[in-house]
Amino acid sequence: MTLLDMQKLVLGKSVQGKEIAGYSFGDENCFNKTLIVGGIHGVEPQSKEVCEMYVSDIEDKPFPKDCYLLLIPCINPDGIEANTRGNANGVDLNRNFPSSGWQSTPLAGNNAYYPGIKPASEPETQIIVSLLKNYNFKKIFAIHTNHTIQFPNPPMVNYDGEQSRELAEKLSVATGLMAHHDIGYPTPGSLGVWVGHELKKISVTVELDDTKTSKELYKKHGLMFEVGVIG
Repeated sequence: MTLLDMQKLVLGKSVQGKEIAGYSFGDENCFNKTLIVGGIHGVEPQSKEVCEMYVSDIEDKPFPKDCYLLLIPCINPDGIEANTRGNANGVDLNRNFPSSGWQSTPLAGNNAYYPGIKPASEPETQIIVSLLKNYNFKKIFAIHTNHTIQFPNPPMVNYDGEQSRELAEKLSVATGLMAHHDIGYPTPGSLGVWVGHELKKISVTVELDDTKTSKELYKKHGLMFEVGVIG
């Protein structure tokens, strides 16, 4: 373990001009680099809050040697503030990534899944796209809750691509949530599909129980962060 100062980075701004912050830990030049993203959907505030709890827990503690973490607790601050799934343009950011299967019409005709006018049309999505172009992250780890809009799914550790299975199984042990490659419904333009199936990087999405408070979730599943970083 080594003690390196946490750095708070302003990565960009939302549609409404809110700053989107990231917190970096460890050695940026190492191989084992991890990107963790929370707050993608504004109706899933626990995904943001558990990330903030982890930052508070580790900001003054030694960080694992030979690891690097960039943690974005909230990529969708406008949606979190408005309690909407999408951003201020009504775009579901998790349908706006530039995968080859991106679709211009919302899934099942439900505007809650509106994918935007084109892939990566939104400033929030563009932040993540830019980070993945400029940093050679080994692992991308997204945190959601299983908030139901139209397609219910149980809490789980979802993974994209066979290369992601090993980390998903480790996270399954750490969280007590089942690991599964299929969330149960199509997710064209999602971060996981783009990263796991097209960029061929390790891509895991943790779907926490939406009925629990952030404190309950962090107490029960907080080990997922350490496991995700060390990999």
